[in-house]
Amino acid sequence: MKKKVLATLLSMAMVAGVITGCGGAGTQSAADQLEEQGVTEIPAAEATAEATEAEAPAAEPAELDLSQQVDLVFYVMGDAPQDEELVEAALNEKLLEKCNATVDMQFSTWTDFQQKYANEITAQSADLIYIANWLNYGQLASSGAFEELDDMLDTVAPDLKALVGDANLNMCRVGGKIYAVPNTWAEYVCNGVKYREDLRAKYDLPVPDSLENLEAYLLGIKENEPGQGLLTVTTEESQGLKTGFDAAWALNFKYNWVANNGLDYGLAANYDTPSDVYDYWYSDDFVDDMKLMKKWADLGFWSKSALSDTNNSDAYKNGLCVAEVAGQNPNKQITAIADFENAGQGWESAYVAYGETNGVIYPGHATQNGTAIVRGCKDPERALLVLQAMLCDDEINSIVQYGIKGTHYDVADGIYKNLQEEAGETATFPYEGFNTWNLRNGDTKLPQKTDVKLQEMFDKYAALGEKTKFPNVNIYDGFSENYDSYSAERSAVSNVMRQYLAPLEAGLVDDVDAAVEEFRNKMTEAGIDKCREEYTKQWKAYCEEYNYN
Repeated sequence: MKKKVLATLLSMAMVAGVITGCGGAGTQSAADQLEEQGVTEIPAAEATAEATEAEAPAAEPAELDLSQQVDLVFYVMGDAPQDEELVEAALNEKLLEKCNATVDMQFSTWTDFQQKYANEITAQSADLIYIANWLNYGQLASSGAFEELDDMLDTVAPDLKALVGDANLNMCRVGGKIYAVPNTWAEYVCNGVKYREDLRAKYDLPVPDSLENLEAYLLGIKENEPGQGLLTVTTEESQGLKTGFDAAWALNFKYNWVANNGLDYGLAANYDTPSDVYDYWYSDDFVDDMKLMKKWADLGFWSKSALSDTNNSDAYKNGLCVAEVAGQNPNKQITAIADFENAGQGWESAYVAYGETNGVIYPGHATQNGTAIVRGCKDPERALLVLQAMLCDDEINSIVQYGIKGTHYDVADGIYKNLQEEAGETATFPYEGFNTWNLRNGDTKLPQKTDVKLQEMFDKYAALGEKTKFPNVNIYDGFSENYDSYSAERSAVSNVMRQYLAPLEAGLVDDVDAAVEEFRNKMTEAGIDKCREEYTKQWKAYCEEYNYN
């Protein structure tokens, strides 16, 4: 059966570019592209049972008929490695032995990747496909883009189900059904402050682990090195419900919120009580915080032209600033360590996560990296069997992730090393060369040299995350907003944010109280109340569905 999905397609938010190389200004969501192509329906699942209905007893594992070879297409993001065909041949040799199936790895490239991803969904030319929350997994699943996996996981891939675990699979549910299988490596992408530790130590400054200490750290460097840039706060042009100015991210030291800078539309909710939503933009806290931003701007913590500076991505690497406060995560800290080592100037980078101060820290959501079977797959059961082999079979997983041992890589003291890079050559199949972040097996994943430090950070965060109300659970990123009924108001709100909120956050206003009043009035005119009413209703329903109360 088919069902109309234009409404849900229109609800897809702009892709935010969560991982390196993803997204940019002016990009469209998959939903927008699908509508422009005139797509109003795609094959969908039969009506699903309500999540509250009693679960049927698990089916017994089935004996699949593997007599006929099945050739599958596996669509992933990014660019193909040079040795794609060589590694694919080695992979398929093993898959033929164990599943009588092959996979043809197809790559989006990072050019127009959103358009290409939309084409794959509508054309149903792939069988297996990479999914992520930043690729609108929730909306696509609800629109019928993917096969339901609940029964098949029991009958076809019980080992895969056991490896991933019910908790992770449940986070992939949409409308009560599982449509994707996540990887099994807990990755902490928590935001925080990345800063020059060598300068902190040189001038005996405090670790910038709170708003007060961040201010003291920046003031200390300003006093000792007046020509040194301090904060570069705008790293990319804004899109969606963002202002393009990000110094206010440092406020996450202060607030125990479920998401960085709260929910959308100036709403916020503490992590411990997520269903209790309060109005931040119209609170006294907001006024006080904007006065702090003005104080920092007047102190010269960032450029007076910050709102027009759109590309400072290498400022920290090149020594043009001493700290970055937005969009930073443990992986970016590891990159900064390597960059500073390569620079050879004695610089040292350190990192403090906001959660170390505000008490809320968790790994990425299960839908951060996963795999779905595309609706219309030529053989869904065989596709799931292949996915089980690629995640659960150590030999097959190693080929997928690292290439051919002895040709592309080796292992020394438990650490992965690329043989070509070790010899000073360009890697023809680098680490995770197929970009299959969705096939990371946390039990067997080979660490790179840089992963040793990264894992130390992850272990620290995991210990902190265990102490929260929802131990190491990302309760936010599974939420998908549907703004069909207020898309015009949402667009108007976004424009007001850029025109009136951004100068407030940048401290580039003469009178904060007057600027706040003007901002609030413009928000009312834009239709903020309608956006908030429906958004809050959806958020509360999501919290209720997953027992985030």
